[in-house]
Amino acid sequence: MRSITKKSPAILAVLATAALAASACSSSKSSSSSSSSGGGKSIPVATANDINAKDASTLKGGTLTLAIDQYSSQWNGMTNNGNEQDTQKVLSTMMPELFHFDATGKATPNPDYLVSADESTVNGKQTVTYKLNPKAKWSDGTPISYKDFVATWKGEEGSAQGFDVASSTGYDQMASVERGSDDSTVVVTYKTPFSDWKSMFQQFDGAGLYPASKISTADGWNKAYMNAIPVTAGPFKLQGMDPTNKTITVVADPNWWGAKPVLDKIVFRAIEDTSAQADAYNNHEIDAFEVGPQSALYAKIKDTTDSTVHYAGGPDWRHISMNTQSPALKDDAVRKAIYQAVDRQQIADVDLKNLGTWKPTVLNNRFFVNNQTGYQDNSADVAYNPTAANAALDAAGWVKGSDGIRAKGGVKLNLKWIEPQGVKTTSNEAQMVKADLAKIGIGLVETPVNSDDFFDKYINTGNFDITAFAYTGNPFPISSGAPQIQSVTDPKNIHNNPRLDNNPAVDQALTKALQDTDPTQAIADANAADKLATDQASLIPLYQRPQIWATKATLANFGSFGFQDYDWTKVGFTS
Repeated sequence: MRSITKKSPAILAVLATAALAASACSSSKSSSSSSSSGGGKSIPVATANDINAKDASTLKGGTLTLAIDQYSSQWNGMTNNGNEQDTQKVLSTMMPELFHFDATGKATPNPDYLVSADESTVNGKQTVTYKLNPKAKWSDGTPISYKDFVATWKGEEGSAQGFDVASSTGYDQMASVERGSDDSTVVVTYKTPFSDWKSMFQQFDGAGLYPASKISTADGWNKAYMNAIPVTAGPFKLQGMDPTNKTITVVADPNWWGAKPVLDKIVFRAIEDTSAQADAYNNHEIDAFEVGPQSALYAKIKDTTDSTVHYAGGPDWRHISMNTQSPALKDDAVRKAIYQAVDRQQIADVDLKNLGTWKPTVLNNRFFVNNQTGYQDNSADVAYNPTAANAALDAAGWVKGSDGIRAKGGVKLNLKWIEPQGVKTTSNEAQMVKADLAKIGIGLVETPVNSDDFFDKYINTGNFDITAFAYTGNPFPISSGAPQIQSVTDPKNIHNNPRLDNNPAVDQALTKALQDTDPTQAIADANAADKLATDQASLIPLYQRPQIWATKATLANFGSFGFQDYDWTKVGFTS
């Protein structure tokens, strides 16, 4: 059983993979949840996390051993293949993180990198001035400067040829990135206002700024961090990469200019099978284990000795994706009928059963999760209704054959469900979806593929009809939600939309939401974009994905972070 997560500069996709966390425009205070069946308590509020918070000065160091789902090959987290959750987790120990985020998702400048970050209006244009910490340096001794911001912007903004870019959102709204009064001052001028400007040069896990010396060319951008992490700038540095044993080891960097990390070393050990990860945790071979929404794994670890289970409701959600360029799914009526025919509450109840305190709740938004300010249910037109789905397909001319499968114009509604081998969650969902679709005359063929190939060879290349995975987000729900639903004009540059949607109305609504500087209006316009995406019916939200971690009882400042980021300098042991 394997769980892979994928992330854009906005969002990660997870196999067992955005929904987003608190907005830069608004706090993520608790809001009411939609109705739910099943047991458990309500979803934890968005202002809370569960990390065994302790004063770092009271903690002990040593080695922290963590499991990751795969041994990555691409370590530029801004590329499509580097855009995966565990890749980002490893990078977050070593790469710049301009802002820290608290449990509400509120961003404050990280003094290790930023003296200040100020927004103003200059000559009628939104202008952001970054004052960098002059002590901040890359591991090759080069100061972090405006040059790195310029190189990152030019790669990310999307016009340069040959750059593999997961998302250009925000960067494509910049008119210029320039040197200010000195090399440690960066002035960013926007062509149009961008509400989530704090998300720029800052991935949630800290991998949104790379050295100009490595990424200024397409070849460097795409290849410098391939099977290598040549230059870093964080509290930890790379000690070694072991492809045989599939481990990445980082150690406290003696040249780090900030607060000394409590830990001496972190070992990231790739264990592809999540059941094997649970066994390793039970055997005390690893110090923490991400249980996630898998009851079998929860059952394995809930009684582990010297262990604590942590819960939080963060910016992570699961969904069904349909390829709009698939012959059987080009018709909006077909996709909308599928949306209405799938019993999403049943999927939530089955996927999230027996997870202790977590309550299965259907998600009906692509920007905001259930416990977040801004959340509203936008699913009225596609509410569960198999009768209406059947009638709509009849009206659209899709006729059932002798085998009960509908066809029209030589196209038969037999869909290929691509799933990663060994991910029981996806296979279980396939069986439920198959049964639901059979009731409206649509067939589904379950097609397992190698887990390592799932995104690279199938999803990101459009080689699928329908599938399910999860997104994990960050504190910027609008800018990180946009890449999932913005139009794709070049199949070779899908950003984070493998469904290959193309809808100018959605793009127009997104543009407005991204340009809103008033938080209330930004939320309203994001929900307007979400309603249009609901009508497009290619991306079907299922549920907010619980953050459930089991950790060694003595591990502090680590666990279920919710909307908060990692601060690796504070992680340690109480004894």
